[in-house]
Amino acid sequence: MTTATIISYAEIQPDISVRQPDPEMRVKGAPQRTTRSYFVDPSFGLSSGIWSAETGAYKISMATSKHEFFHILTGKVEISCDSTGAVKSFGPGDTGIIPPGFTGMFEIVESASKFYVVTDRNL
Repeated sequence: MTTATIISYAEIQPDISVRQPDPEMRVKGAPQRTTRSYFVDPSFGLSSGIWSAETGAYKISMATSKHEFFHILTGKVEISCDSTGAVKSFGPGDTGIIPPGFTGMFEIVESASKFYVVTDRNL
């Protein structure tokens, strides 16, 4: 039997990746995105961390097995939905969920950062 323990991000050295959206997904600019991955647990399909990006826009397409919960820390983003045309704006303190199967555009209106938690049944 293993003992459960509380995890503090302050005690974790995150894996850091820096990349831009693939060229075919870019809509405006080529925003550099930095992901600090603090926690990954494949047995539960769970990952979380802090993401930040420069201004720009790109297409997004969530897998049908994946949810993303996010909380904006800084900046401003807009997410538009392909199927409805709806646009939602998020700024500091705003929280949202991108559901499985979602397709649309993610625009970083002002350089932004967010805390994220992703669940993926296929992880």
